[in-house]
Amino acid sequence: MAERILVVGPPDVGKSTLSRALASERGLDRLDLDVGQGDLPGAVTLFSKTGTRRLLVGRISPAGAEGWLLAASARLARLSQRGFVADTDGWLNARFRYQQAEVLGANAVIAFDEGLFAAFAWRKDLAVRRQSPLPGVRPRSPAERRAQRRARLLAHFARAGFRFLPRPRGNPAYLFGLLDADGFFLGYARLAADFGREALYLTPVRAPVARVVPTWVRA
Repeated sequence: MAERILVVGPPDVGKSTLSRALASERGLDRLDLDVGQGDLPGAVTLFSKTGTRRLLVGRISPAGAEGWLLAASARLARLSQRGFVADTDGWLNARFRYQQAEVLGANAVIAFDEGLFAAFAWRKDLAVRRQSPLPGVRPRSPAERRAQRRARLLAHFARAGFRFLPRPRGNPAYLFGLLDADGFFLGYARLAADFGREALYLTPVRAPVARVVPTWVRA
């Protein structure tokens, strides 16, 4: 059976570092399920040998977006053919993490937190391990976290250009998400000029867009 490892715990303990190391060492895909500090804020990503697939959650915190995050986690897990390591955000909600393990079909859990460890330790069908924080990891301030999110969004828009697309209802102070015909996330768009049913956006996306959706990720 393919390994399906879920890594959980508070912020700044080394979850991402451990996830990358395990994925490389064991030849597994990596699921980035951290909507706040992940590869692209507001989205979740599957990194595999066959390519990268993303799904939009539309928020930078799992709180208030639990259903979207669980659905996206489950869909990306189904795409993995060789097993995965799933890296998560720092939300210490044991009920949600338990649900996430279920939708992922996890068969192993690495917990950097005693409460999360206890939430899984009773399960005989799961390999559950208590993990100490990795050496050299330091806590980051809220300002540092905001700066990292902004840097990743700026990098996302580094080669952006203008294009006309439909204008859904949504706050122009936030980014819009562009989806393909299979529902996968192509990238963000920033509203530049509003013409009613159509708008001019700044976006790095050049591929065909099937749907434009509002998000709660700030522009």
